[in-house]
Amino acid sequence: MGDTPAPVHATPIHVAFNIPTAERAPDAAVNHPTKSSTSPTEGAGRSHAGDVDTGFLQIYGPENQLEAEQQELVANLELRNPASDPRQQELQQSFSETYFEYCYPWCPVLDHDTLDSELARSPMLANALALAASHIQPPLIPHQGPAAYYDKARMMFYMDEEPDILTSLKAVSLFYWWAPRSPSTAHRHASWWWTSVIIRHAQQMNIHREPKQGSVASSALHLSLRRRLWWTVFARERLTSLCQSKPCIICPEDMTIQEVQPSDFPSDPTSQKKGRIFKYWVRLSGIMGKVSKALSKSVDSPTETATFPTELRQELVAWVQSLPSDLQLPIGSSRTEGFDRDVHQLHLPYLTTIIVMHLQRTTPDLPQALPPAILAASCIARILRDILSRGNARFLMAITCWYCGTAFIALLQASRIKQFSQEAEEGLDILDQAVGQLQQMWASANVIRQGFERLRALPRSMMHAGKGRSTAPNGSSDAPSNDFDWKLLFPFVTRSTSRIVDCLLADDEFGTTATALPSPENAVFHEDLLNRYHDLLEPFVDYNFDFSNINLDIL
Repeated sequence: MGDTPAPVHATPIHVAFNIPTAERAPDAAVNHPTKSSTSPTEGAGRSHAGDVDTGFLQIYGPENQLEAEQQELVANLELRNPASDPRQQELQQSFSETYFEYCYPWCPVLDHDTLDSELARSPMLANALALAASHIQPPLIPHQGPAAYYDKARMMFYMDEEPDILTSLKAVSLFYWWAPRSPSTAHRHASWWWTSVIIRHAQQMNIHREPKQGSVASSALHLSLRRRLWWTVFARERLTSLCQSKPCIICPEDMTIQEVQPSDFPSDPTSQKKGRIFKYWVRLSGIMGKVSKALSKSVDSPTETATFPTELRQELVAWVQSLPSDLQLPIGSSRTEGFDRDVHQLHLPYLTTIIVMHLQRTTPDLPQALPPAILAASCIARILRDILSRGNARFLMAITCWYCGTAFIALLQASRIKQFSQEAEEGLDILDQAVGQLQQMWASANVIRQGFERLRALPRSMMHAGKGRSTAPNGSSDAPSNDFDWKLLFPFVTRSTSRIVDCLLADDEFGTTATALPSPENAVFHEDLLNRYHDLLEPFVDYNFDFSNINLDIL
């Protein structure tokens, strides 16, 4: 993927995974799979290979190996390979094209060179691919549809009809593009469930650890696949943890597997760029996992003025400023000329994280949005407007419902500000239109859409006075105040981006109000912010943005 520019910020980026200190082989040593590498991954699914052996099971190594070989033999002898629907076979080429076009940057677990033979050998993988592709881009000729493909692939998984465990996990990873129910209740169709299934299987197979030289898993094909599969589920688990307030499953201290390398992806420029997007998406998800843990701990904090870790904001700054030029969000002007679907999607979780970190958590209901959250929400609306204006939103993943719901909170409050009102209302319309498109794909969008309608219909008179965090008599907080220039989070915007950005970045209008703000979990932060932005936030004196009687049901 080549060298990327060093972050502008002094703080180095902290990636949520450990890189082994031992000398590594150069990237060129990892060869791309060839068509000869299509046999089942013999031995790759053995559960004790490479274990630290805390329970001394390696004493029984010969017996374990014999048992594993017998199980693999039986599984291959019992392999059922019924002829798939001829129509599905005819559509496999278009399904493959859809996958590599829309899914590959976020789930690079399939390879061009080996896919045809894998699909011919594995009905489960064929149905999983058909599920994802037909849901994103439905063929205009008769086909069974994603629900039928999902049911068949899911039953093949539960019935152990796929003897190759890595092929099975690759197939399950494609279930991410099917969510027939919202996560309002626990069920075995949710992305959290399937991600957990892959993680536990992968951990049992020691995919989270760098394999020893000479082992079955150290071959070029297996090593590349292990990296791409593991970091796919790692990223999903971290994103879902923050989105759905779930505890992280993966412990970074247990991992020794390396970050993906340029040689883990085909050498053509398009694939290399998609590989870079995947790498930076994984890095961002690692930061989001840390944010999730910090927020979870803050709920149990003995003091209301617990300080949010400033280093996480520094990590976000380092991440966005380390992006190579071709991955930077091109919204520096009012029109997007260099639109890139994958780059736009890459920034949606980044901006959502900024919103989450800059919502004042003063009540159990709708929180108060601070200027960084409002700016980030306006950028999300801009991204979605760029996508909608190009006529296709079916490639947006289910978690986009959460991105929209979070941005809505901030823009709804911005719509109460005179200077922002028109543009914020337009942004709310864009979010509403985007969720309308997502309703065609994801059950979670129904929950968000209903919340949008209810909240926008509420009269301002229903918004009651907010209750800030308690402070000491001298107006200070017990928590320390750490200066942070939040404008560093937005290197891709200029005053030409939008009116909201123009107002928030206009130092000549607001003096130095936007350059040194303490931590958003600090009471002083909010009081200082409201004082400095008094004219800008004056409408909140009348309408306030506590929304204490409002309940928004989000993911």
